[in-house]
Amino acid sequence: MPEPGGLPSTSRALVAQAEARNDVPLHRPIRGAATFVAHLIATARQVPQARERRRAAPEDVIAAYRATIARIRALNKHQ
Repeated sequence: MPEPGGLPSTSRALVAQAEARNDVPLHRPIRGAATFVAHLIATARQVPQARERRRAAPEDVIAAYRATIARIRALNKHQ
């Protein structure tokens, strides 16, 4: 804020604008973290349950991609 003489203030003091609330938690509660950590551990150790739902084989992905493109082209032809 400018001083009454028109010059900017040289003060850099911090002034509290509102009273701090101590009843508001700083962090939200952690829920489901155990499941997520277990998933990370299983993935790192490559246990069978984690590997079962891995990515599809490249040929399967390419076939699915081509089928999707064919469906989109067919829909565009009908419009």
